[in-house]
Amino acid sequence: MYCIAVLAVNEKEGQDYAKYIIDYCTERSIFPLVELYQNQESFFEQIQKTVPAVVLLALPGGSGLNAAEHLRSLYPGCGVIWCSDLDFSLHAFRLRADYFLLEPVTEESLRQGLCVWLEYKAPTAEFQPYYGKQDKEVYHP
Repeated sequence: MYCIAVLAVNEKEGQDYAKYIIDYCTERSIFPLVELYQNQESFFEQIQKTVPAVVLLALPGGSGLNAAEHLRSLYPGCGVIWCSDLDFSLHAFRLRADYFLLEPVTEESLRQGLCVWLEYKAPTAEFQPYYGKQDKEVYHP
């Protein structure tokens, strides 16, 4: 089962995004655990315990950029769908975000982002990446 985290400052916006995600996944017979966060500190604290397969970042301006950079530095294999009010598309490319959306975000545009992530980036049953801390001398193929 996938864990999908939604990090949004606005509670209503986060709930709408979570609903869009659940509707999209249900249509494809996928039933992910969707977790909603409004606070970056609690989000980053929680994902140290359970790393989501994909994160929907919906934070304004520099907050979104900082969160995307921090998330990518901690978990380079975690999927990122990034929504912003500013055009950070080049930063999204540099950070290898799976999809970038310029606000206002519609249900259709979020579905496109989920489709890209699910079809091309989502971990399969045969391969579940390990995001825990590893000793640098140990090689795990």
